[in-house]
Amino acid sequence: MPRIISETQKKELFKAFPSQFTINKTTVSASKIWSNQIVTSYPTITLNVSQDGIPEISDVVDGVLYYKATLTVHVLAKTMQGIAGAILAEAMCNEIVEEVANWTEPLTGDVRIFDRDEDIKSVQSLGQENGVFDYAFSIRIYHS
Repeated sequence: MPRIISETQKKELFKAFPSQFTINKTTVSASKIWSNQIVTSYPTITLNVSQDGIPEISDVVDGVLYYKATLTVHVLAKTMQGIAGAILAEAMCNEIVEEVANWTEPLTGDVRIFDRDEDIKSVQSLGQENGVFDYAFSIRIYHS
């Protein structure tokens, strides 16, 4: 069992992240990128897997050994379609958190969370620069 999340698992994680949102009856599509890629449009969701390969945790139900990693998510948004950038970024974060809360069942590649309340950290505003609002949160993920 590899200690570091595999490329296949990363791809599944990336696909599982929502990128279309309904905010104030308006459908908004966001770009999804890894943190080492360049932002070319807004809104954009950036993902970064860090602190990977932290000691094994057993899933007592299935008897599977999991490694822990941290997934950091940034949602970058500007005012668009009449929705303020801060409201847009926060609403997108809330919808993402609701989706990720369902990952207690393993995604393809055995990527999952164990506890929606403990594994998903609070959404925080990191402020704005040049009209781009940056909201971020982290998710403790587990992979086998």
